[in-house]
Amino acid sequence: MIEICEVKSKREFRRFIQFPKLLYREDPCYVPELYVSQKAMFDREKNPFFKHSKVDFFLAYKEKQLAGRIALIRNNNHILHTGEKCGFFGFFESINDFDVAKTLLDKATDWHRNEGLTSIIGPENFTTNDSCGMLISGFDMPPVVMMPYNKAYYNDFLVRYGFEKEMDLFSYFIDDQNLTSPSIEMVLKRITDNLNASDISIRTINFKILDQEISALRKVYNQSNKDNWGFLPLTEKEFKELALQLRQFVPEKLVLIVEKDKKQIGFIVAIPDLNQVLIHLTSGKLLPFGILKFLWYKRKINNARILILGILDEFRNKGIDMILYKKIQENLATLGIYRGEACYVMEDNLKMKSIVKKIGGISIKKYRIYKFVC
Repeated sequence: MIEICEVKSKREFRRFIQFPKLLYREDPCYVPELYVSQKAMFDREKNPFFKHSKVDFFLAYKEKQLAGRIALIRNNNHILHTGEKCGFFGFFESINDFDVAKTLLDKATDWHRNEGLTSIIGPENFTTNDSCGMLISGFDMPPVVMMPYNKAYYNDFLVRYGFEKEMDLFSYFIDDQNLTSPSIEMVLKRITDNLNASDISIRTINFKILDQEISALRKVYNQSNKDNWGFLPLTEKEFKELALQLRQFVPEKLVLIVEKDKKQIGFIVAIPDLNQVLIHLTSGKLLPFGILKFLWYKRKINNARILILGILDEFRNKGIDMILYKKIQENLATLGIYRGEACYVMEDNLKMKSIVKKIGGISIKKYRIYKFVC
């Protein structure tokens, strides 16, 4: 017998957060999320997403044993921005039992219909600005920071239920050798000369005036991503919350800002791969002893994630993106980091795919976002 229970109490939220640790306890590639960060993410008072949208959380029990979970999402900003009567699901997990998955997805279908929505897209946790997509290839390596990881059978479960592919996303491996070949060096020099002639400069962010920096950066972020599939502009509160979270782990030298006439026109953000640390914190908690492991393994990080790159439309096709990759690689090297993953790259983003391949990027993981018509 399979039962679905809505998550309401603190005890039930603890179960919701901790279920993946039970499900993946024998999986060497699984990286536990920090309990404190998950708790904050689901806090309806702290997470600005809940100020404008609705999320309900559910747990599945089989024979009274915890067997799955799902979050069902009505993103009112998405509906307002696109006019689509579309909802989302996220944080999906299930034991290897299709009946459990089907019961969770049945709940999703009923919930969305009751909300007056006609289709479901996911997984998104909670938006495309967060972790999203289902891993469908690349199960032989741990995920980099803020990227999803899941059971290989999830794709079969979703397809069997009736979900269809909406969009594929890719991760590319890049190391410091990719940008040092003589031919690439010649191209980069020519681009640099052209940018200097156009008074386009690149600098690191200044955390001492963070509010001022992110106010301008949010505008570039929203504008440069406006045509990307599934993108929704971040509100001031959402962007500030994201910036404050990243500031805890991202040095200034890993946030580069492109300017012309002292106005921001582009940026790139890289983040040290904290999953190389978190994979050793099996409990997902820093206290009482996890903090010692965190500090020990943090010194050994040698991988990074290129989190995001954005350039305003009128300044594209000038090679700024390649220069940003080069400069962020140089700055990562000063931290002892010589390789990383560029993700997500959408399958229809031909320009970005071309640039990543030019600098020697190798596709190593594929993620999928699905759609189901209720």
